[in-house]
Amino acid sequence: MDGSIVCSQQRTLNLPVISIATALLATAVGASYAYVDLSMNRMGASATAIGLNAAMPPLGWLLGTPLMPWALRRFNPKLLLPTLLAVAAIALTGFPLLYDQEAWLGLRFLFGGCCGLAFRLIEYWVNAASPSACRARNLGIYNAAFCTGAASGALVVPTIGLEGWPPILLILAFTTASAVLLGAIRDAPPAPAATDAPSGAVRLPLSAFMVVPVFGALVFGLFEAVPYTLMPVYVLRLGLSETQAVGTASAFLLGALLFSIPLGILADRIGKRVVLVVSCGIALLIPTVLPLTVSSPAVLFAIMMLWGGVVSSIYSLSLAQLADRFHGSALVAANAVFGTLYALGSLTGSPLHGFAMDSLNPQGLMVSSVILFLIYAVFLFRSGRISRSAG
Repeated sequence: MDGSIVCSQQRTLNLPVISIATALLATAVGASYAYVDLSMNRMGASATAIGLNAAMPPLGWLLGTPLMPWALRRFNPKLLLPTLLAVAAIALTGFPLLYDQEAWLGLRFLFGGCCGLAFRLIEYWVNAASPSACRARNLGIYNAAFCTGAASGALVVPTIGLEGWPPILLILAFTTASAVLLGAIRDAPPAPAATDAPSGAVRLPLSAFMVVPVFGALVFGLFEAVPYTLMPVYVLRLGLSETQAVGTASAFLLGALLFSIPLGILADRIGKRVVLVVSCGIALLIPTVLPLTVSSPAVLFAIMMLWGGVVSSIYSLSLAQLADRFHGSALVAANAVFGTLYALGSLTGSPLHGFAMDSLNPQGLMVSSVILFLIYAVFLFRSGRISRSAG
C-alpha cells in the first residue's frame, strides 16, 4: 500500500493538535529555564547552585521514567498527561510564594520532572500510533514543534520581566493550554494490550539497554549540554562577543527546527538507518572543522545549524526505530529505557564536557564531542555487522 495512503489512515493520532500542545508546553519549559536561572542570579546564587537547580528536571525524568510502564498499565494513558501537567502547574505557583534557593530545588524537580515525563508520554503516543511508513516524518513534526516552543520560551521572560506574578502566570497559561488541548483530543494514546504479561515489560529493559535506538538516546542526552550550555562559553573563550555566543545556541536550535521534518521524510523513504549513519558521520566531522570557522561568525552559525539538524535527527530517528522494533507493552518498556538513558545522559553530559573543556581550554569541548560521536559511529557499525550476520 502507498505510504501516503497509510499515513492518511493513521488512528489515535491527531498530530496537528498534539504538535500545538507540544509547542505550548515547550514554550512553558523554555520560559521556566530563563525565569529560574535569571531569578537565581538575582538572588546572588553561585554558578554551582544554578547548575544544581538545572539538574533537577533530568533527575525527575530519571526517577520517574522507569515508572511509566507501570502507570500506563494501571491508568488511562490519556488521563496521565493532564495529571502530570496539573502537578507541574501547582509546583509552578510555588516559585513566587517560596522565593528561596533550597525550596526552588524541589519546585524545579516537580515542574521540570512532570513536564519532561509528559514529553516522554507524547513521544510514546506519536511513536505507537504512527504507521511505520510515516513514523520518522511524524516524529520530525513533533521535534519541530518542540524546537519552536523552546526557542519562543527563551524570548518570553526577558520581554515580560522577572518581577512578581506576570512571568509565572504566563508560563502557567502555556502549561494549562497544553493540558487542555491534550485532554480534549478524542482518541487516547495506545495503551499496552491487557493480555501482555507485565513480567515481559519488566524483563525487557535488562536486555534492551544496548540496542541501537536506546543507545542513541544516551548519546543525544550526553551531547545536549554542548550547544545550549557550553558552546556559548567556548565561543567567548575564543574572543567572540556575548551576542555571537548566544547566537550559536540559537543557530543550533534553528537547525533542529528546519531539518527535523525533511530528514524524517527522507528516512521514511530511504531507511532510518541510512539517515542515522549519515547524520552520525556529519555530527562526528563538524567538531573537527568547527574551530576553523570561529573567525567567520556567518560560517560558524551555518555549521551550528547543520549540527543542530543532524544531531536532533539522531534523537527522533532513534525513537522511530524503537517502535519499528518493539510493540505493545514491549514498546512501553523500551520507551522507558529510552527516556531513562536520555535522562542519565542529560545529568552527566554537562560535567563531562565541562571537565574536558577545562582540561584542554577550550578545544577540549570539541575533543569530547568527537569522542562521543566516534563511539556512537563504532556502535552503529558493529550493530550493522551483527544484523547482517544474523540475517
